[in-house]
Amino acid sequence: MNDKIILSVDGFEDLNLKDYELYLEIGLNSYNYAIIDPKDKGVKFIAHKPVVIFNDLNDSVLQGNFAKTKISLPTQKFTFIPSEVFHSKDLENYSKYIQPSNNDQVLIKSLEKSGITVIYALPKLQLDKLSTIFPNAEIFPQLIPFYSGITYAFSRIGFSQLFINIKQGFIEIIILKDHQFQFYNVFEYQNDDELLYFILLSVKQNKIKPASVTVKVSGDIQQFGDTFKKIVNQFPRTEVTDQDSLPLFYNGLGQPVMPRFFSLLSLHLCE
Repeated sequence: MNDKIILSVDGFEDLNLKDYELYLEIGLNSYNYAIIDPKDKGVKFIAHKPVVIFNDLNDSVLQGNFAKTKISLPTQKFTFIPSEVFHSKDLENYSKYIQPSNNDQVLIKSLEKSGITVIYALPKLQLDKLSTIFPNAEIFPQLIPFYSGITYAFSRIGFSQLFINIKQGFIEIIILKDHQFQFYNVFEYQNDDELLYFILLSVKQNKIKPASVTVKVSGDIQQFGDTFKKIVNQFPRTEVTDQDSLPLFYNGLGQPVMPRFFSLLSLHLCE
């Protein structure tokens, strides 16, 4: 699923972008972005580009002057600390758990309603480039929008739930138990066998039976495609994330935006 995707409402070219919000999800070798009307919560434009964003900055849409810009970046350097014991003065000690390089910037973010503080690292060079292009952007590690979307849409459900967000080259996994955040991790994978291995490993670590857990899949996956069928074979209660999961509207785009753009559009919930 690496083909370019561009969807927009009629008359998009005539919109004054300074009244709209830009959401940008940067992957390893691709990026997704969307333009949202904050007044009616309508998605006016959404796209997937199978190129590195810094090689594609001539995109006229990205050059707009937006009311707000939110960006998510991938990282595997993160750890979770209970907020009640976290003190900013101890950040240097805690950061040793994620082994940042001298070229990384260590940052913190709270997971809303979880009592957890996330310590994470992002490359300084990437942050510097983005701050030049998008000077007022709010930047999040990829786990924050995925977590925000999942807890908004599904935390009221009491039984165990497994959430899988599939991206090019890596997957994110979240587990909720009894309305509570239980587990998050991200794994690099090369093929479907490795993808299934990491999903099954996560379930085993959390003592969940594959036959009984409800699974929601989002990201780069086709419902009823080969990868989806392989997941269903292991987890029979599997479905894709649907259009109504987030408080946004998609009228006029012409095609469904879920499950592919779930984590991108979950930036709407991030503050």
